[in-house]
Amino acid sequence: MTAREVNAALGVLGVVAVGILSMWFPTAMLGVPMPKGVLASTALTTVWGIVALGVFPYLWAIRRLGMTLGDLGISVRRLGLSTVLGCALYALALVAFLHCSWGQMMSEHAVRSAPPGPAIFMAFCMSVTAAGTDLLTRGFILLSLARHGPVTFAIAAQNGIWYLGHTHEIGLLADCLGVGGATLLTLTLGIGGDMVVLRTRNVIGLCIAHVLLNVILTIYLRSM
Repeated sequence: MTAREVNAALGVLGVVAVGILSMWFPTAMLGVPMPKGVLASTALTTVWGIVALGVFPYLWAIRRLGMTLGDLGISVRRLGLSTVLGCALYALALVAFLHCSWGQMMSEHAVRSAPPGPAIFMAFCMSVTAAGTDLLTRGFILLSLARHGPVTFAIAAQNGIWYLGHTHEIGLLADCLGVGGATLLTLTLGIGGDMVVLRTRNVIGLCIAHVLLNVILTIYLRSM
């Protein structure tokens, strides 16, 4: 990697680190209280996640790296193909989650037992977070690093962050799939999503598929 590529990579990873730190440090280290109630705290976390891990990284990439929204995967170009491939990929997650319907992740999910109104709100926040995850990891991290350095490094860096961001889910699925199976599923979704975005240069279709996954799971959980 050239010095310019190294600087770009350090900038991208640094922006992600700052975003993650801004979500963790105030409450974990400074003891800033969260709003009382699950809905209020969920809403605050979702909104701040959009700003810290969505808006800020994209604005930084546009300003510092000279990229456009199209360069970052926000486009209607190949949207249909991106959506179809994304649905096929996240169907793997759907099958795994339904298979593990008796496990901790599904049987104890908050959406399952919440009243209808709060359940819909929580499902909405889950869907926003799911789409935001794809925008951050594939739109910002993957496409920024692939534009300014080796694609192999971009895939490796993205999946490292994707894995760390899903360690909690891996732990919840371990009672059904085992740690190895849950890790394999996570990395399959991570690398598979990279392949979809690198082929189509479109992250919106993947976001749509991820949201659909959450909607289907919400309907299933409410029917259990």
